Amino acid sequence: MVETLLNSKWALEPSFHDRMALIVMQRLAAGKTAVMIEEDRPDPYFVSIISAASAGRSSSRNQEDEGRVVVLPIMGTMSRYGDFCSYGTEDYASWIIEANNDPTISAIVLEINSPGGQVDGTEALGEVIRTSKKPVVAWVAGMAASAAYWVASQASHIMMESKTSSEVGSIGVLAMHVDASEAYQKEGYKVTIVRATGSEDKALFNSIEPLSDAVLNETKAVLSVIRKEFEATVKAGRPEIDENVFTGKMYMGRDAIKLGMADSIGFLGDAIAKAAKLAKQAA
Repeated sequence: MVETLLNSKWALEPSFHDRMALIVMQRLAAGKTAVMIEEDRPDPYFVSIISAASAGRSSSRNQEDEGRVVVLPIMGTMSRYGDFCSYGTEDYASWIIEANNDPTISAIVLEINSPGGQVDGTEALGEVIRTSKKPVVAWVAGMAASAAYWVASQASHIMMESKTSSEVGSIGVLAMHVDASEAYQKEGYKVTIVRATGSEDKALFNSIEPLSDAVLNETKAVLSVIRKEFEATVKAGRPEIDENVFTGKMYMGRDAIKLGMADSIGFLGDAIAKAAKLAKQAA
């Protein structure tokens, strides 16, 4: 988990990143490792949709005949393989593909409350959402920041729970470097990285050696390429989005709707109803 934190490119809400970076540095300085807690992550679930025409009459048909909406909770920090108390982006992509192949499922709702996460895997999940044949509605509780908004922007509709307490945005990319060399020295360790001849550029971004200007500039260049792809993907999914939202800032619900970052305000039940309506319109 620490390796993932230190060696990955991140699309994260800045204040969350800063808090996590401090925790990671404190744990590393104390010689500790990060703790994985997977048992608390929320599982996907189904909501059966009964049409108004059949809800008040006796029928031998199963509720599934009216269609089901699958709700996929995306909570906490996102990662490709589910290292941070949540399922991985690969899991979500697989479930969406399965939903598209399941005739009893009519639509998909992403229940999002996430500061973002690992870039690796986010682009692929966004593409699976974009190409979904069944409508995908992104419902934002607290926040859909950075990588979480990257994913949400590819949905058919973005609904936010609150005009004021729900937020979207933080469109940007970062990498975290922790120089742990002094911490190792205090513990009595002197670490030397030995590179084979011809491997001078191997693992230059590490926690043992300070970053050189060349490595720092190269890292920024890589992050800029990812950011451009992030911005282009959001624009493709949200063609009416305001050009001024790509600075990394977060926007509350009422402002997000004005700026074309979201479509409506409502509760989770409203998002499920919206997904079912979109499915019916597409049928």
